[in-house]
Amino acid sequence: MSIQAAPEVGSRVVAAPQRLGVKVFVEDQDAFDRARMIEVFHRWIQENRIPGTLIDVHDYTHVPDGPGVLLVAHEWHLRTDEAGGRIGLEYELKREGSGTLAERLREAILGVFAAAAALQQDTATDNPVRFATREIAFRFTDRLAVPSTEAAFEEITPELENVLAGLYGEVPIEFERVGHTRGALTLHMKVVGDGEWNLDELIRSA
Repeated sequence: MSIQAAPEVGSRVVAAPQRLGVKVFVEDQDAFDRARMIEVFHRWIQENRIPGTLIDVHDYTHVPDGPGVLLVAHEWHLRTDEAGGRIGLEYELKREGSGTLAERLREAILGVFAAAAALQQDTATDNPVRFATREIAFRFTDRLAVPSTEAAFEEITPELENVLAGLYGEVPIEFERVGHTRGALTLHMKVVGDGEWNLDELIRSA
């Protein structure tokens, strides 16, 4: 599928991205076992544990600032991520997707929630991995569709607010642009209102 170029100034500057990464953060950063993820991801392929056409696992934990442990599927990549000095799972939609910006955002959010929920369940009895639900990072690697500009940030924020309201309800949410301006547009979302959510509840609310 071809990618729509950003329109001229005065109209929308953002199109539906082909590639979009969404990251949730591990609660207990010090206890996270990176090497364990290789075994977990291989088992997921054997058991077809999460939605998608699961293909292979690659270990990049020896590469400084590399992608960690990578689970490759036809539709997406899932990897352990330590960008910004915080460990988490990042789910990145790949090319050949379809849908509006809001639909792509929702698909990626639910994808990372499903993977994180599966990891929580599969590690529940042995050094359990838990994920924070009040913070999410969004990385727009498709820079033809989503330029790394302040105008794109301002245009995407209300779209994200609407998508997240369908999951979290009408609670206050803050957005911050993070990372280098020469890199992919990256946003950090934080729920600042009252309330607690678990991953299963958020998935069911979709």
